[in-house]
Amino acid sequence: MSPRDSVTSAPEKKRTRNREQPTPDKERVRAYKARKRETHKAVSLFIRTEMKEALVKLCELEGITQAEVLEALIETQARKKGLL
Repeated sequence: MSPRDSVTSAPEKKRTRNREQPTPDKERVRAYKARKRETHKAVSLFIRTEMKEALVKLCELEGITQAEVLEALIETQARKKGLL
């Protein structure tokens, strides 16, 4: 073993983990909703059970969210009526 092999290089400075507490779920949700409110409006409604089932099937077929399906339907009707 040569003297060169026995000498080790200086150890790299160890990374320390960020010890801050992660953002609580409630805060993250609150921030997400606040950002969403800047560009969107909430809609709360009741629809017949069979219509809800049809909506779910549409979403599965198209691979999009319920909000996206509803937005597309509203947009189509609004364009037909000349509102957009």
